[in-house]
Amino acid sequence: MRAGALNLLAGSGLVLLASAASAQTQPAAGATAAGAEASFGLEEIIVTARRKAESLQDVPQTVDAVTADEIERLSLQQFTDVQAIVPGLTLTGGSNGYTTAATIRGASFQVESSATPTVEFYLNDGPIQSVFLFQSMYDLGQIEVLRGPQGTLRGRAAPSGSITVTTRDPELSEFGGYVNTLATDEDSMMAQGAVNIPLIADTLAIRVAGVYEDTEYDHVKSINNSEDPSQETRSGRVSLRWEPNDAVSAKLMYQYLERDLLSFDGYESFALNQPGVPAVEPILRAEDRLGITDGGRDSTQKFDILTGQIDWRFGGQKLSYVGTYTTFDNVALTPQDTANAVPNFEFYQDLHAESEQRTHELRLASEERLAGVFDYTFGVFYSDFSSPSDLTNRTLVGFPTGQYTLRNLAVADTLINRRSTLEEASVFANLTYHLGESTELSAGARYIDFTSKSKLIVAGQTLADLDEDEQPVIWNVAASHRFTDDFMAYVNVGTSWRYGPSVVGVFRPLTPRLDQFLNLDSEDSTSYELGFKADLMDQRLRVNASVFHQDFKDFIYRGPSVWYVNLGRAGAVPAQFNFVANVDAKVDGAEVDVAFQATENFNLGLTLAYAKGEMEDGVVACNDFNSDGVPDTFPTAPSVNQIRSAAGEEVGACTVNDRLSFAPDWTGTLQAEYKYPVTPSMDLFGRGLYSYYKSNEQDPNNVYDDVDAYGLLNVYAGIRSSDGAWEVSLFARNLTSTDEVLRRGNGPEATPYTTPPPTTLGTSLAGPYQLATYTPPREIGINLRYAFGSR
Repeated sequence: MRAGALNLLAGSGLVLLASAASAQTQPAAGATAAGAEASFGLEEIIVTARRKAESLQDVPQTVDAVTADEIERLSLQQFTDVQAIVPGLTLTGGSNGYTTAATIRGASFQVESSATPTVEFYLNDGPIQSVFLFQSMYDLGQIEVLRGPQGTLRGRAAPSGSITVTTRDPELSEFGGYVNTLATDEDSMMAQGAVNIPLIADTLAIRVAGVYEDTEYDHVKSINNSEDPSQETRSGRVSLRWEPNDAVSAKLMYQYLERDLLSFDGYESFALNQPGVPAVEPILRAEDRLGITDGGRDSTQKFDILTGQIDWRFGGQKLSYVGTYTTFDNVALTPQDTANAVPNFEFYQDLHAESEQRTHELRLASEERLAGVFDYTFGVFYSDFSSPSDLTNRTLVGFPTGQYTLRNLAVADTLINRRSTLEEASVFANLTYHLGESTELSAGARYIDFTSKSKLIVAGQTLADLDEDEQPVIWNVAASHRFTDDFMAYVNVGTSWRYGPSVVGVFRPLTPRLDQFLNLDSEDSTSYELGFKADLMDQRLRVNASVFHQDFKDFIYRGPSVWYVNLGRAGAVPAQFNFVANVDAKVDGAEVDVAFQATENFNLGLTLAYAKGEMEDGVVACNDFNSDGVPDTFPTAPSVNQIRSAAGEEVGACTVNDRLSFAPDWTGTLQAEYKYPVTPSMDLFGRGLYSYYKSNEQDPNNVYDDVDAYGLLNVYAGIRSSDGAWEVSLFARNLTSTDEVLRRGNGPEATPYTTPPPTTLGTSLAGPYQLATYTPPREIGINLRYAFGSR
């Protein structure tokens, strides 16, 4: 594939050179005559942050919009690519196929915490699990990132924000479609397309879209496995749109997606980072992108997604129904010999997880103001989510044969079954009062009835059978004033809530401390935001800025992996787990978004985001083997007796004032694009995208994972038709081959095991390597796109 991609690159380069040569001899079409007055400006961005279409500059909150045009221009393939153009947003894909998550405004979230997200996701206005969106991205209308507490207007409560995604609607009056292909020198290829067919002119239309993608995922290979990492995605979508008259409209979308993933964790020789530790061959460096396990993370996922919306307009009001139905099936194998202590052998944790979700929302909203001054929204919402899973946890039984090796005698299986359902019913309302044409005052609230039921069965024994219910209320108030047509200032205050989870992953009877770090109270938060939005220089310059503060009570925090005593069929054994905790915390931050149309053919964009979240004397699970109350910065692999002796329990505990997120405090992006008209129907163009990440301490208790400041530069150049019907472009991701270790494990990886009877001693064997992740390699590719008709 790589040779073919390079051939395509060379061919495209010849096309570009020829076009450039032509440009040397032809006058630029459409050039403004000397002295002519410029008449150009930034395009207006329309968003639906408040459940209605309106200009971004009229919305009194921070919203980032990623348009379909921007997705195409920057050759964004994966949903995680969006974080490169939205500062302060961290999107985690999850190498096991299902632990996808988003972090905004300094408050982290991991799916493994079993909590509801800090950032909720929506597809076509209906709530959806993030795992559905992270697999592939094609034929989209727009992505909107809403910052700050959400829930009084849309779906479910979320303290940090929400991300809404819309697929492209069928066009009622014109036949059309497009084909978009991409190939790179890193063995990545993608082909997507769509066709739009009006079935009844101006009344009924269908749109069929699909994608096929084959990549090397993160390019990490194993020195002990000949297979290459791979990610293969296949998906198809059918959308219907029906508008029989001006009063009634309906949309229906069905999508199927299947993904196969094989990946390996990257490693680095521990001797490179810890003086005095002897080096062991082979020496691995993070930039080698190599792993050591005999087996890889192997998963297959299947998704079904159905969304529907019906709108009825009458008397200046609109009654809307939005519904979703989704199913997810995931089969995953995760290697357990993480130190490769038993060469040429691998044993796996075997997971089969499913989920099914139904949501319904009925809302009534004004399209014309009541009494000329009021807008309102009132609605009811219902969600039913079930997620059964069956897990086979395996423990090695053996004994050491060397400093880094074990003799395997047997593998003991522990069967774990979990059944979980979440049911939520809520009533919400929002009222906006227009004080003249310049001032808005609004208030909203949502009453939630939330029920959680879960059962945990380990080796046939029921360890937990929970049935819990809560009825929180969240609210928000906001005020905005437009001082001029081009300048608006706003302030808003909002609250949020998240249900206290019972975390799955420790499959043994609980002690009081284990219970403290696994079964949590619910979280409450209050956020305060002040901002402005300005259009300057005759709409050529846009400046939006905000500052915010958020207080959390019982924030649901998931910490780094720590050692604890697990119990399985083979007896007590050391194991590692990312425990959770309720901690009080605060977050302070600021965001700036600047866009400038410098000339008719040249534009710039700059965005910056700052967020710093800190605990306030939070009690968390920790490695504290010297019993000084401070997390150890270099925890060696312990025995069961060491853990119990140091902690006086089955896991240690420390009081800390750590960060809420391991993402950098400061991030920023700079975008630029220049186009040069070659003929009246063809343009040459160049684009650049630079993403900056400030130096970052990450886990304060891990001395190995500090990250220096770095930036990633993506560039694009090509030729396109002036009407956007076709485009040929070359691109380079990480053009400068920026090299930075993004994360390291807190010490060498260790394989837990138990000795055979009669001793049956639980312990672990540390290897000579630690986990390490690295910046992506430089990747050069070509993108070909052709569209026709309605596109």
